[in-house]
Amino acid sequence: MNKHRVYETNSSYWDTKGNDFLRAIVLPFYGAFVTEEKCQLFGDVSGKKMLEIGCGDGQSLQYQGERKAAELWGMDISENQIEKAKQHLTTCGLSAKLICSPMEEECDLPVDYFDFVYSIYAIGWTTDLEGTFCRIASYLKKDGIFIFSWSHPIHKCVVNENNRLAFNKSYFDESWYSVAPIFVKAS
Repeated sequence: MNKHRVYETNSSYWDTKGNDFLRAIVLPFYGAFVTEEKCQLFGDVSGKKMLEIGCGDGQSLQYQGERKAAELWGMDISENQIEKAKQHLTTCGLSAKLICSPMEEECDLPVDYFDFVYSIYAIGWTTDLEGTFCRIASYLKKDGIFIFSWSHPIHKCVVNENNRLAFNKSYFDESWYSVAPIFVKAS
């Protein structure tokens, strides 16, 4: 595998089509079934230093900034997304340190620095999962927390019917599908 060719392909995709898919995969949503309000994975982020891997157009950074995080940092492979994030956060009265880089590469992020590193639907774009996780671990303070979400094929098979999750097609059906957020009230 030519890593740099993959970087070019991924960057080009996110430069041109990325925002078509961002609405259901930014905080407070972790994807189709889970929200921050429901799970409270972050809890109180007041005064915390946050790094988002795959920050897209800055909506999840906005979410953290509105919850009084002390520092916002974002990394994305797409220069277009970084520019959109700068514009979006400026419009919201927030600032962040934004870096355009593949998540697998050294990019001068501080080590032992962040309280939280998180990635909402971006980790699956890595060309080196183990290396990416090792790099992320180096960014975290002692007792820092890494939170990430990614899709599972079961998402394409499940719908919300009367506040219950139900299968609506075969797990083995590999045809294209669209996914809308599915929310179920906690019991």
